[in-house]
Amino acid sequence: MARKIFKQVKSVDTLELLQQGAAIIDVRRPDEWQLTGIVAGSHLLTFFDEYGGCQPEKWLRQLDQLVSIEQPLLLI
Repeated sequence: MARKIFKQVKSVDTLELLQQGAAIIDVRRPDEWQLTGIVAGSHLLTFFDEYGGCQPEKWLRQLDQLVSIEQPLLLI
């Protein structure tokens, strides 16, 4: 089953979403984490590799292991 609803949220709405149980998924690469830091409590799940390539099916399988399909999530 696929996740169905995607929407952009304002940063002021993130606290409310987190209080409702949303997971934070940080899709940045390790070099980006080193530059800007890691958000506390986030799951590190890189989407693009250092060459700009990606494997969406593999990424989605990994995502499904981190959070349930019903759980809202925030992507960084």
